[in-house]
Amino acid sequence: MKSPKDYHKRKFSVNRQILADYNAVAASFSRIQGLIETDVTEALKIIKTIEKKDGYKVSFTAWVAKCISKAVSEDKRLNSYRKGRRKIIVFDKIDISIMVEITTKEGKQVPFNYVVRDVESKSVKEISDEIRAVQQKKIEEREQLTRGSSKFSNLYLLIPGFIRRGAIKYMLTNPFRLRKLIGTVGITSLGKFVKNLSGWAVPFADKTLTVALGGMKKVVCEIEGKLQTKEYLCVTYMMNHDLVDGAPAARFISRCTELMETNYCLGDIEKTE
Repeated sequence: MKSPKDYHKRKFSVNRQILADYNAVAASFSRIQGLIETDVTEALKIIKTIEKKDGYKVSFTAWVAKCISKAVSEDKRLNSYRKGRRKIIVFDKIDISIMVEITTKEGKQVPFNYVVRDVESKSVKEISDEIRAVQQKKIEEREQLTRGSSKFSNLYLLIPGFIRRGAIKYMLTNPFRLRKLIGTVGITSLGKFVKNLSGWAVPFADKTLTVALGGMKKVVCEIEGKLQTKEYLCVTYMMNHDLVDGAPAARFISRCTELMETNYCLGDIEKTE
């Protein structure tokens, strides 16, 4: 007598295979990491005040993107890609890719890589509106990575794995193609998925700079003889060590932290600079 099945089968989709191949290549890059706790107590208060007063909810990720773009604009080595063995392409405009969760037409929630262009020239409100517009989109599941190219999807799994990964590795050597597909800086956020949990996210990094926003933690501090509760954001900075040394990386992280802890641009969310 056969035992009843205690498992079920699922299809390993083309999207999952592309991600697996991409991650296999990205995992081979040289990276340095910084795990920082950033005080965002006042920033969160200002965002809540804006929502209460004006009825407008500022996207926290959009605000962080604005802070990062400011720091990157002051050190453009973070806005570059290596080209071949002897060249580095440094871009003037800052294009930040942000992972957002959107719903497919079948009702399934999937991560979607969206690139906000020219972040340095946009206000916090403009970035917030742009991200929210993308979150409202309805897509076919195959558009998550292939952007709807069914011909590409049908052919991908027929190609041997070493050729697929070789093609991805070659693609990652072209700075201009990379900028078009994934921007120049990356942000991923796990905050809303790990509420009431503190901790860091450690992403795969395919860019010179990738920033991961983790959980929040509340800490009771003594300030001027009084106990106060502070909220800290766990932020992971991952940088390409081939292009950025430790000291410049530390200065960049310090500058990003300063901008967030001084509520950069939250005094006027329509200000572009």
